[in-house]
Amino acid sequence: MPIYIIKCPDCEHQFKGLVMENTQKPKEWFCSQCGGYLARPIFQYSGEHPLDNSHGASCSCCFGNGK
Repeated sequence: MPIYIIKCPDCEHQFKGLVMENTQKPKEWFCSQCGGYLARPIFQYSGEHPLDNSHGASCSCCFGNGK
């Protein structure tokens, strides 16, 4: 599951976007700050998403609970 850093050219807001496995990335990205549809990916994480592997004690999505 690739995670993208998205940037809106209208308001400069940056946010993360997750694209689920076996799906296509959106043709348009919606900016939650200004409501614009011109946001574009500026970076893609190349590492594995935490939900794709076994969780450890330092897992950020489990807040370090080791679940």
